[in-house]
Amino acid sequence: MEARDGKMQSKILITAIVPAYNVENYVVSALDSLLNQTEKFHEIIVVNDGSTDTTGALIEQYRDIDGVRIFHSRNNGQGSARNLALSQASGEFVYFFDADDLLNIDFVAAMQALVGTKPELDIIYFSGESFLDEGCRSEYMPSYDRKISKEFRSGIEATGAMLRRDVYFASPCLYLSKRVLWEDNGLTFMNIVHEDEEIIMRLSCSAGASFCLDKVFFKRRIRAESTMTLPKSMRNANGYLRTLESIAAYCKSKRAHVAPIQRDLVRRFYYLLHGYFSVCKAIKSRPEYTRIFILLVALGRFPGLRQLYEMAVPRSLHARLATVKRKLCE
Repeated sequence: MEARDGKMQSKILITAIVPAYNVENYVVSALDSLLNQTEKFHEIIVVNDGSTDTTGALIEQYRDIDGVRIFHSRNNGQGSARNLALSQASGEFVYFFDADDLLNIDFVAAMQALVGTKPELDIIYFSGESFLDEGCRSEYMPSYDRKISKEFRSGIEATGAMLRRDVYFASPCLYLSKRVLWEDNGLTFMNIVHEDEEIIMRLSCSAGASFCLDKVFFKRRIRAESTMTLPKSMRNANGYLRTLESIAAYCKSKRAHVAPIQRDLVRRFYYLLHGYFSVCKAIKSRPEYTRIFILLVALGRFPGLRQLYEMAVPRSLHARLATVKRKLCE
């Protein structure tokens, strides 16, 4: 593989990290989509997060396959399972994958080819698509089209560009990142619901050279009784609140670093705050207004007309408007 300077580069080593909890109907097809790559993963680390169905037994069938590493833990949540696997990873890059989804067979080959020509990259974002599980009826079919194919000199530039185009997707299944990016910045997942929303800003803003690739590699299964489709609960509200606290603290502590995209980050904060209010309304729980006020003070930006509008408009309409906006920008 030839780099820009004409020297041959060895193929990058990629670790796939797969937390699994009660996915007996899906985990085999998910793992097979990782194993059937045209270029192999360096290793696939699977963490059975205290499943109460046959997930653990099904995963054990893969133990003797070269490169597959299996761990069993108590049910501590998806974030903790990912952190455990991350602490064991040895690949140069890490890819987080959910045990009920699918991955295109050319993913590893495409990532190796891209990094082979652009070894400076810290993180690569790409597109995904949703599909309905057999027998599942749902109007929830999120779009994960990046609509950008471009290299950015810094994570700040990439974050701002994605936020402004409404393609800043939080799912860790939609990016590949250098392992040292996590280690050098002390990054781990919080053990909360919406842990992906909490980590994405700290990760993307810490990165150096970043690349957005408008190509679909990841396929998200929309199914009944998944984290995305289950009825909301107090755990969702608490997860939103912890995420908002993290964003406010990060923006305050890294004020100079994030200054070029502060307006975009503030807009993201209010988008998530709207999600918090929506969950509180759905579960009939009084929002914690005092904590929110403290966060607004830390953020240093109180809501303007745009933020008030975005918090008042239903999330479903937000999604439809974002889709229209992306099409107009094409």
